Amino acid sequence: MENILNDINKRFISLPEEDVRGNKQILESVLRTFVEQMKTQDPLFKALFRRVFYGGSFYDGLKVGKPEEFDLDILLHIPIYAQPVLNESNVPGFVWLKLNNLDGWLRQPEGRVYKDFRKKFLADNDFLDTGKTLRWMESLVQKTLNTLPWVNNATCELTNEFGTFHINWWKGGPAMTLGISHSSGEKIMDVDLVACFVFSGDKWPINGYRSNPFPSTKPEFFIVPKKPQGPVNPQGRYWSLSFQEQERVLIDNKNRLKPAVKLIKKLKEKTHPNIASYYIKTVFLHIIEQKDQSFWNKSLREVFMTTLREYNEFIADQSIPYYWCRKNNLIGHLAPITLNNISNRIGYIIKDIENNPENIAKHLLTKEEYTKYIQGEDVMAEALPALPASQTSSCVII
Repeated sequence: MENILNDINKRFISLPEEDVRGNKQILESVLRTFVEQMKTQDPLFKALFRRVFYGGSFYDGLKVGKPEEFDLDILLHIPIYAQPVLNESNVPGFVWLKLNNLDGWLRQPEGRVYKDFRKKFLADNDFLDTGKTLRWMESLVQKTLNTLPWVNNATCELTNEFGTFHINWWKGGPAMTLGISHSSGEKIMDVDLVACFVFSGDKWPINGYRSNPFPSTKPEFFIVPKKPQGPVNPQGRYWSLSFQEQERVLIDNKNRLKPAVKLIKKLKEKTHPNIASYYIKTVFLHIIEQKDQSFWNKSLREVFMTTLREYNEFIADQSIPYYWCRKNNLIGHLAPITLNNISNRIGYIIKDIENNPENIAKHLLTKEEYTKYIQGEDVMAEALPALPASQTSSCVII
């Protein structure tokens, strides 16, 4: 079974490094220039902008399959003079942010550039509003795209050292998504851009939350304009907490952890896609607490089977507590019968591969993938097209 798991990981889950590097270079070069262009379109964005955080499963090393989807957080910073105050809301895992000295901040000489902050970001009583933030980000992305040459009504064009690319965009949840394709029309990747606000450790939530495990090296955290699952009022006041930088350190340097996460994600894609990938990552954060470093150095078979059983225990208990605030059950919105069915399905798979280890490939792979597996095809080696030769265009990105 060890050989089968390693073979599946190589041929159906992990991309060759050169392909990963190519898409990463395209992404970072395009985004670097796009953000600089955003600064020219809105002085307020230029003043607020801190940095881009390259988040999501790809940069965590947990991506399954082609690197075609990326999650990037555009981190914005509110000056301390405005006296931003974070308060835990009545929904675990969500906070409210209020500016207690907005007018005093705006009266400062350097505050002039922020004169539209209340209109664009704040609701009643100077609470930061998710809806206004999303609309502002949508408008800014559209305005920035309008500075590029347009191929048609939906697509603009840019050129850099990696070739000529077409870009279109759409909305989805809290993100503005940029679709990047080759000039031939062949899709390369989708990039989700989310406007977040970043805070230092002195704002770290306290009541019911874990303390920062890396206060000296990773002191910052983010708030994201993502609303709770259930009805809340007022809706625009709720911001989701994000501790991605700390999570990345927690899962790093643990030999078999990332391959095991990716195998379980591969299984969930086939058998229970209604469990979000982040929930699986959260289960592993809990498991890390219970295991010493030596556990992750065991065989992939042992790590995979042990963590799969523990993952199923969380599903059977119908609770995956948010790692940073246990009162927030990440799967609380799913129907009990749905979770029972998922748990029963995973339980069956565990028993089957315990009795017949060679069946693991049938459970992890789709029918099409399994046929290719039997035929010895290396799917991931041909997952991405070669980069095109550099071309020239009226819009050059450097």
